[in-house]
Amino acid sequence: MDETPLSFDLPNPTTVTQHGSKSVTIRTTGHQRTCFTVILACMADGSKLPPMCIFKLKNKPRDLNLFPDDVHIRVNEKGWCNENEMKYWIENVWSVRQTSAPRSLLILDSFRGHLINTVKSAFEKQNTDMAVIPGGLTSKLQPLDVAVNKSFKHKVG
Repeated sequence: MDETPLSFDLPNPTTVTQHGSKSVTIRTTGHQRTCFTVILACMADGSKLPPMCIFKLKNKPRDLNLFPDDVHIRVNEKGWCNENEMKYWIENVWSVRQTSAPRSLLILDSFRGHLINTVKSAFEKQNTDMAVIPGGLTSKLQPLDVAVNKSFKHKVG
C-alpha cells in the first residue's frame, strides 16, 4: 500500500510547432500546485485493491457518479492521507479483500500516518501485521514505488 500525489495539471509532453522553432511553450491549466492523493494497493498474487482518492476540499462533491463505483473518494482540507483517511482505508478497502489466510502482512513506508497507535490497532483488528520500510529505503524496497507508481502516473498523464 502506498500513497502517491497527482496534479490536476497534466500537460501533454508532445507539442506541435513549426520545424526549427527556438522555443516551444507548453501550456498548463494553471493548477500545477493543485494536487490530490491516490492510495494504491496490490496483493502478493498481483490482484489490485480498489483505489482511494483524497481531494483537497472541505465537503465531498455531489457529482460522485462521475467516478467508477469501485473508487473510494475522500476529502480533507490538505488533500493528504492522515489518521482518519488511514482508518477509513483499513475499514473500507483493506477489510474487504478476499483472502483465506488467518493473518496478513502489509508493507508500508514509514509515513507517520501509518504508525499512529489507532492505525496500528485498526490493522490488528483486521489480523494484519505491518512491515514498515525504514526511511530512505522506500525507493528501493516499497513494491509500489519500485514497480507501480511511475507506470500509474505515466498512464494517467
